[in-house]
Amino acid sequence: MTDAVSENLDSDTDDAEDPEESTVAEVSDVVDPDADGVDAEPARAEEALRYFGADFDVDGLVRRLENETFIIPTFEPLAEAETEGYEGFQRGLVWKKKQMDRFVESVLLGYPVPGIFLVELPSRRYLVLDGQQRMTTLHSFRHGKYPVKGGLRRFSLRYVGTAYKNLTYADLPSELRLLFDNTFIQATIVVPRGEAGKKAVYALFERINSGGTNLRPQQIRVALFAGDAVNFVRELNSNADWRMLFGPHTRDLKDHELILRALSLLETVRGSKTFKPPMAKFLNEYLSAYADTPPSDAGEIRQEFTEACRLLREANPGALKLGGRQVNAAHTDAVLVGLMVAISEGISIGVEQVRDALDSLVNNAQYRKAVSESTSHADQVKARIRYSIAAFEGDPVADES
Repeated sequence: MTDAVSENLDSDTDDAEDPEESTVAEVSDVVDPDADGVDAEPARAEEALRYFGADFDVDGLVRRLENETFIIPTFEPLAEAETEGYEGFQRGLVWKKKQMDRFVESVLLGYPVPGIFLVELPSRRYLVLDGQQRMTTLHSFRHGKYPVKGGLRRFSLRYVGTAYKNLTYADLPSELRLLFDNTFIQATIVVPRGEAGKKAVYALFERINSGGTNLRPQQIRVALFAGDAVNFVRELNSNADWRMLFGPHTRDLKDHELILRALSLLETVRGSKTFKPPMAKFLNEYLSAYADTPPSDAGEIRQEFTEACRLLREANPGALKLGGRQVNAAHTDAVLVGLMVAISEGISIGVEQVRDALDSLVNNAQYRKAVSESTSHADQVKARIRYSIAAFEGDPVADES
């Protein structure tokens, strides 16, 4: 431990006592009216899941976190930590010190503790998708420190009753330490079954994930469908031109999702897949299909995406915003697909042609309808992609109203 960290650990000053929150914005500035589309045929639990209850004492939970039997997925676009392909995205939303203290005090008072949800992985490790903050707080108190800006801070109780004021785990009387270590927390363990298993887990956590802020759809995806496809999307997401087009990283991973939409819909154009709503299910199927092996044409896709982003950025840095201040999700997937198709077909297209194509789309009433109303309806998806491909291929149909 460095001297700076040690000094911070020993400090009892009131400055910066709360865990440091992420500086990355929580939610993207994206218009996506059909983001919460409902699956008309959700998987039934008895067909896709097996689940059972288990009780873990706090001591056991902490040990399992340390030996990585339990994995807490994190959701920060720029984080570097990685665990078995569940590449580190630090969620960035942590409890305030007062919430942490009150939770620990509840345990010491013998109050019942809310349960957690775990997903069993093929490796017999367990992904924590509900209860992250509770488990992190227990682990931090047990080890006497928690992270703050600039280092670590000693975890002594402050926002508690007089009997527990200023106590650390090491200071607890033996009977309270036993009470803390032996407190049982109920876990529901979910085991995906067959092809529909992960999709059912996704549906489950859309419904039950709790805490201060719910997990966003793409956050759930990168945890459940971790693999080559997720990593490929992440690679494309770091493209400098794409970053200028979309804007800053955000914790909801909407930038990842829009790239994923384009890649998935590109397959409908090339005939290997048919789009069927809702969009969330369609995206899950793509990630599931390429979890272990990337698309065979990944190299070509990378080149097409890179060139498309360059042309769009040079033609109009606000190309994804449809004339407004917010990125339009449906317009984004259509424009990316249309331009990538034109590039793949070897059509000679420069910045001026891209600018003209964008103008023709923006001024097309039918296209604007397809990117603003019922955007996950199959007919609207097909229409906007058809118009976009036509525009970038120079077809005058894109100018029809």
